[in-house]
Amino acid sequence: MGTMKSAFEIDYIYEKLASKYHYYSNKKPKSKIYSKAYTSLIGVMLSAQSQDKRTAIACNQLFRLANTPQDMIKLSREEIIEAIRPAGLHNAKSKNILATSRMLLEQFNGKVPQTQKELMTLPGVGRKSSDIVMRFVFGEPHIAVDTHVFRLLWRLGWADSLDEGKASITVNDTTPAKYKYGAHMWLITHAKKHCVSRNPDCDVCVITKVCDKRMVDIPKSKLREAIKQ
Repeated sequence: MGTMKSAFEIDYIYEKLASKYHYYSNKKPKSKIYSKAYTSLIGVMLSAQSQDKRTAIACNQLFRLANTPQDMIKLSREEIIEAIRPAGLHNAKSKNILATSRMLLEQFNGKVPQTQKELMTLPGVGRKSSDIVMRFVFGEPHIAVDTHVFRLLWRLGWADSLDEGKASITVNDTTPAKYKYGAHMWLITHAKKHCVSRNPDCDVCVITKVCDKRMVDIPKSKLREAIKQ
């Protein structure tokens, strides 16, 4: 699938966002949230459709019980459910946490795999979650397309499908290497600050000149289908 934005427009977008959000580094990142790959992965899985504060509570409660795949599989599913309840979707998430922990032990020697292809074989880990792990745990220049980034891409005309996977592939494939490390934070920050769901700040937007301004609301049911973890 080809991008709907020209190379010139994409370069313009990143130059403007890089200047506006200059406090976000465009250098290879280091993990700032978690110190271990395993707990980082589980934290990302718990964050699906959960507010940051509630995810943090769930992580703290769960990691007090177990913070390695070896210890996690010793817990009952009921213990995990009770610990992660604040993050929501506790039935599905508890099942995936146990299955992923077992798979790590059986197929990856207890280590979190460092390729996106392998990450996406883990239960409950999709394109977005794997992009986040690759970007923030392993320091690779991946752009994770969440609800906010997807909204921005859609309005810009950079995404031509409600398929989140296709949008993620498009933005990752068409982003020039020189912007790759800063791109995720620039895009998500701009989406949260200006390209908000309701009443976006188009008048002060620094990239409005190359925006298609597709303001037709995406049906929530369709968006839920599109933005999968």
